[in-house]
Amino acid sequence: MFRILIVDDHEHQVESLVKSIPWDELEFDQVHQAYSGTEALDLLHACPIDIVITDIRMPGMSGLELLQRIRQKWKRIKCVLFSGYADFEYAQQAIQFHTDDYILKPADDAEIVACLRRLTESIRKEWEDVSSHQRTLYTLRENFPKLRDGLLNELLQGRSFAEQALSQQLSAFEIPFAAGDEVMLMLVRMDDSFYAYNDRDVHLREYAIGNMAEEIFRDEYVLWKCKDPHDYLIFLMKRKRSHQEDFSAEEGVVGSSHRLEREASELQNSVQTFLHGKISILLSTKGTFPGAVPQLYQSSLRVVRQRFGKQDEFLISADSFDDTPQVNSSAGLYDSPTLIQLLEAGRWEAIEDKLRTVFGEMVKLDRQTHQEHLLEVCLTVSGALIYISHKNGKLLESVIGEDWAFLFQPNPFRSVDQLQQWVWRVLRKMQADMQSEQNETAAYLVRRAQQYVEDHLSGDTSLQTVADHVRVHPVYLSRVYKSETGEGLSGYILRLKMEKAEKMLLDGSQKIHEIAERLGYANPPYFIKVFKKHSGLTPKEFREHMTR
Repeated sequence: MFRILIVDDHEHQVESLVKSIPWDELEFDQVHQAYSGTEALDLLHACPIDIVITDIRMPGMSGLELLQRIRQKWKRIKCVLFSGYADFEYAQQAIQFHTDDYILKPADDAEIVACLRRLTESIRKEWEDVSSHQRTLYTLRENFPKLRDGLLNELLQGRSFAEQALSQQLSAFEIPFAAGDEVMLMLVRMDDSFYAYNDRDVHLREYAIGNMAEEIFRDEYVLWKCKDPHDYLIFLMKRKRSHQEDFSAEEGVVGSSHRLEREASELQNSVQTFLHGKISILLSTKGTFPGAVPQLYQSSLRVVRQRFGKQDEFLISADSFDDTPQVNSSAGLYDSPTLIQLLEAGRWEAIEDKLRTVFGEMVKLDRQTHQEHLLEVCLTVSGALIYISHKNGKLLESVIGEDWAFLFQPNPFRSVDQLQQWVWRVLRKMQADMQSEQNETAAYLVRRAQQYVEDHLSGDTSLQTVADHVRVHPVYLSRVYKSETGEGLSGYILRLKMEKAEKMLLDGSQKIHEIAERLGYANPPYFIKVFKKHSGLTPKEFREHMTR
């Protein structure tokens, strides 16, 4: 759907164009109006516009000046100039500012419709070119480093993918990893010496470290790099097929590990020699891609946190430590996306899927006998709900009612089943409350918009003005209004004006030009035209017919 802005200092000419052109047929869902160049610029800053039709001669900012401003800031907008003067000078200036069409007044509807069809077809072709397969592939390749980084970070944080979906992404981003590969992680921490540089230099040094690692490990390993939220450089590594059998036969597991550590030490030395900074390196144990990746990552972080802290320039293999945690956290509870992220996005089905996985693991491991695991899930869920409730300006207690009291009992839940029942109840209450608030907000906006229009029928009832009054974006107001009422706001305004006009005509005490003025029509002939289109009769005919 397209969006158009019509600009003319003669209000009746703008409204005549708005009413006479079959906008729906031309695929326009928003028709904005402005009565000066300044007002048009305000609308352009507030709303996305595809086409501008503007008169040339207007007080203050002329149409040509407006066109020049548009070309400076919004190069994609198509511009059409209307002029009542067949003046070659105007045509010359219009060409200079790259106008897309030039129409002389008076123009019939067919000429305007033909012009709009040409422009919408041109816009469609431009976007088809932008979104073409070849252009998309080119853009995709330009962004490969960022996309690869993002995908690896998601895997590290525990995001689960369907096997086919992950395979498609790996193929699209040209990442040579596949499900079932044996992998390991190399965690690289840049020590404090690096952070004496500015951000740009730090990024350059991170990039250089990545290139050095690629060069040092390239004969034996495939590397996939990203930067994690802790500012560590993470390298996911797998042996190249040509080396797997050779090294296992010649060196065995121990020899392979020593060779890897020598190469990691070489990376440290190269960074210190050529980048004048120190790095610390941890080599993880091995696991199967992609399922073991988050566990390898968390295990590596745990070794660094617990064993080394702020110690500089260490090089260690996680094999050296027995890092198997004695108490496991509930599987999936903290994986990305987190409960808070899902609640903020309103993804209720994903929340239920996540928690079903957690409960399933608890039942499988017979965790109902351990109160701390039940409490862990309870506190995580209730903490996320409290956070969202407070962001919504409410206390959780007011949302979940009597279920709030469960949180203050000494042992609120004695089994997984009991905990599940409480979690499902409070989630349903939260969902219902948020949905109710969304519905109330939409209904409230509609009521306020309608009240404003009713109180200002003789004044400015443009979409922008009404949206400013209710303090939302005009595009959002237009969508909400149509969704709630099934009728566009402009349609409601016209219907309301015509219903008021009929009542005033039946009253008989007011002249037609007075009724037109009271309904915001400065031009009585235009009011007569609009009324006839609405009712099939002119105001005079309507009054006479109803009187008879």
